[in-house]
Amino acid sequence: MTRAVQSSVHLPQGLPAGIGVPSLLDEAWRLVPFTPPFAFSAFFSPEDTLLCVCASDAALDLVHRIAVDDGRAKNGIRVAELTSGSGLIGLYLLGRDPEATLLGLDIDDEAAEVAKRNALKLGMSDRTQFARADLWSPKTFKLLEAGRPNLMVCNPPYVPEPPGTRMQLEAAAGPHGTAHIMRALEVTRLIQPDALSLSWCSLTHPGGVVATAHDSGYEIETLYVTAIADGEYSGSVHDYLRSLSDCFINEQPDTLAIVAPDHSARFAFLLFAGSFRRRDPAATDSTHDVGDTPDQAAEAVQKICEDFVREGVKTLASAHAPFSVHCSILSRWDELALRVMLHGTPSPRASSAR
Repeated sequence: MTRAVQSSVHLPQGLPAGIGVPSLLDEAWRLVPFTPPFAFSAFFSPEDTLLCVCASDAALDLVHRIAVDDGRAKNGIRVAELTSGSGLIGLYLLGRDPEATLLGLDIDDEAAEVAKRNALKLGMSDRTQFARADLWSPKTFKLLEAGRPNLMVCNPPYVPEPPGTRMQLEAAAGPHGTAHIMRALEVTRLIQPDALSLSWCSLTHPGGVVATAHDSGYEIETLYVTAIADGEYSGSVHDYLRSLSDCFINEQPDTLAIVAPDHSARFAFLLFAGSFRRRDPAATDSTHDVGDTPDQAAEAVQKICEDFVREGVKTLASAHAPFSVHCSILSRWDELALRVMLHGTPSPRASSAR
């Protein structure tokens, strides 16, 4: 159900008529529990967090359905959130399932402490564990192996880091922007949760993420897509992005006018968040065909990107795939409205530290 965002601050909102694609702001009701005094860690990007919340909601429903199908109790779901930051996504899921537990892992020294305080404020500290852990460290695997999550969530950094440069820890994701998400999928192969909620973007190899998930034993069931304008970090690598063969950005004036009516954007790109189901090795194409053909799912994501590059945001109104697709746009004004809702006052980094 779509709910209106209530705010005492009146800002220009909404999108030009005739686009046929809703604003991601329509989903912001999901974040109402995380307004002050909820605190955020050093890096927080509300748009990809909100999109991943949407996908995580779908993934939690998926885990519940799997439990029922398997004759297990659907309560007591174990959630693991990688690159957990303030813990928002995992805590959102605990709010939806009063029997669920959460393990949150993040490399940031501050993040675990912030997340613990947030869990306490929300009355969920007895169902949570937060720890500092690098995705590539043995500690991460040991904690996940011990926790045996039913649902794994990862909303990682995704900005490609040009060779020879060193971006801030919270932004850089290797030369192709997929280092963290690919590492999360490596871990997934070993842990094998029932479902995944993952976020990535069109800056590098978006179809490859879906194909790699399939190779790890998971098929995509629901995809959320939103078009946004470049941010502080993504904009700083604009020239480098142009050199990448599998990068999908749109620099057309009409698209930029929609995503950034303040004329601040250099390019627009797509954020993705998806819920994935572990495939049953015994399933046949006739009984479970959504992801059993990896090329079909990956090519659908690739086509959404190619259409967006060629014709802009209007293509999102007619995007289709062999799985459920939900498309939206987040303009600069609506992004600011989202930040005002979460922080109470406009952030000095209102153009987003993406």
